[in-house]
Amino acid sequence: MGLCALLVPLAVGCGDAPAGDDELGESGEVGSNGEVTGEDGPVDDTEATDSADTTTETGTDTGEAGLTYWKDAKAVIDARCVSCHQAGAIAPFALETWEQVENFAPLLGESIVAGSMPPWPPSADCNSFQHDRSLSAEQEALLLGWIDAGYPEGDPADAPEPPPEPEPWEPDLIIELPEPYSPAPGELDDYRCFAIPWPEELTEEQFVVGHEVFPGQPELVHHVITFVADPDEAPAYQAFDDEDPGPGYSCFGGPGKVDWSARWLGDWAPGAERWEAPAGTGVRVLPGSLLIVQVHYSALGGEPQPDLTSLAFQTQPEVERRGDFIPIVNYGWVLGATPMTIPAGESGVTHGVTLARENPIIQYLTSNLGVSPSDELEVWRATLHMHMLGTRAQLTLEEGGEDTCLLNIEDWDFNWQGDYLMEEPQLFGPGDAVRLDCEYDNSPENQPIVDGGPLEPADVGWGDGTLDEMCLGILYMATK
Repeated sequence: MGLCALLVPLAVGCGDAPAGDDELGESGEVGSNGEVTGEDGPVDDTEATDSADTTTETGTDTGEAGLTYWKDAKAVIDARCVSCHQAGAIAPFALETWEQVENFAPLLGESIVAGSMPPWPPSADCNSFQHDRSLSAEQEALLLGWIDAGYPEGDPADAPEPPPEPEPWEPDLIIELPEPYSPAPGELDDYRCFAIPWPEELTEEQFVVGHEVFPGQPELVHHVITFVADPDEAPAYQAFDDEDPGPGYSCFGGPGKVDWSARWLGDWAPGAERWEAPAGTGVRVLPGSLLIVQVHYSALGGEPQPDLTSLAFQTQPEVERRGDFIPIVNYGWVLGATPMTIPAGESGVTHGVTLARENPIIQYLTSNLGVSPSDELEVWRATLHMHMLGTRAQLTLEEGGEDTCLLNIEDWDFNWQGDYLMEEPQLFGPGDAVRLDCEYDNSPENQPIVDGGPLEPADVGWGDGTLDEMCLGILYMATK
């Protein structure tokens, strides 16, 4: 398909809110998600930010506001920071213990004031999403008030009850790359596809409801996209692999080289957690299908080492409603028939595309759902993707003259991209259209840093390379 994957980066803080984060504590305390409450509900910001004469050396005084790590701050930090700030995770330091938090409390406050942590790029006035990592006004006031008061530790006995543990995720299928692959030395972008047969013992159709990737060399793996080719299309993709002398085959332009018959099944990028389908939905895989795993290796991440990435799937024999990933893009850009030029030195450059429900491309991409153009579809998840020159992007649903914002990223960060699950699905039906808008800055002040210095501005267009550009949306749609 020739589409670069979603990039979720090496960030200093992240993580979905754990189960139970809607619970509030007793009067005047902090619930399991760190919300400050009083007898009549959330405490006014000024109550939480009042500081007192405390010491920052011992961290033991509680101050006038009475805020402490154990009683107040820990619940917020656990809910909004620890999923990334823990041993073995993506963040550069952990925030799992009092000692760790004490060391980084001033930096934590600076990041909150700057709005950089916890990272949550979607605009607040566009849609509502599950697992929102952003701090509420009460949580922000609590943390800043506690830090201003000298970040006292308090008594561990005062800690609120932790939220219940989420149900364990148990994949029923784990697949490795056929053999280790060593990325090409010195290559900025090495795209490699690996053809892997769907297990022969699965003789009935299955629906993928969960997908997770475990990169063998995380410092080199830029992203992974898993595609699936139906049995009729599988031999062509297997031939690509067989004809290449090395493990897998080169697939810079996409897994198919000549067509888009392989469908998107899942993706991964640094910092991404596993993908789980909205309840009752899943992506169909037929017996005899072929997985094509596209791995983008980047030498910017380190010296090439043999990689043996593995994938985990959770499957079900049936689901209530079929779902599928639908790329929203100007396919003229992908084919090279329509330029997506971002002139050297210019800022505020815009590109976009509008695809109606009746568009033949949308009909083709949704055909696996078993629907006709007159059927309504539910839009559950939204993702945007650009590269380093992107500044703003938005997906909009046009319905009878009314616009509904699906996802809006006003301050694009190449290093923080994600997949956002809506609180409620939006309906995409006859007469509707999806619009994708992207904006770029190719001025000298906004150039990528390579080998320690900024590049000289040059005309940039569509391409899979990190220094090329894209304007891409991905929507997960399901039947009603």
